[in-house]
Amino acid sequence: MKSLSFLNKSIWTTSEISVSFGLLMLRIGISFSMIYLHGYPRLINFSEISSEFADPLGVGIVTSLSLVVFAEFFCSLFLIIGLFTRWSCVPLIITMIVATWIINGGKGFIFQEKSTIYLIGYTSLLISGGGYFSLDYLLLGRKMKTKTQTTTNNV
Repeated sequence: MKSLSFLNKSIWTTSEISVSFGLLMLRIGISFSMIYLHGYPRLINFSEISSEFADPLGVGIVTSLSLVVFAEFFCSLFLIIGLFTRWSCVPLIITMIVATWIINGGKGFIFQEKSTIYLIGYTSLLISGGGYFSLDYLLLGRKMKTKTQTTTNNV
């Protein structure tokens, strides 16, 4: 019976640990998908892709591809480990906005769907941060939590 009550409690309650676990799953899932489907193939085929890649912002084809590879591969790696979580989301959000409204803007939602889903995930991570299970929390979170508790206790 104890195991059933734990299951019931864990499903129907929201604790900071369960939210952080959900953020961990979102970070790993969305980042692995981005790296595997988009970032890594562009990184290893950079020279072949650079001749035909789109330049939607007018900064040059190589620069556009470099920015996309940085966002889709390196920022996604940072998200997996939870390092600079909010900062890593910014290039990914910009990339997904460009993919959704500039690259696939007039093609209909079926072509915009994947980048829109990524955009929603990255925006959620930008708002919420990495949670307890991130390097951000290990490096900065404990200090911030201690400062917040000290400030609250002094008031």
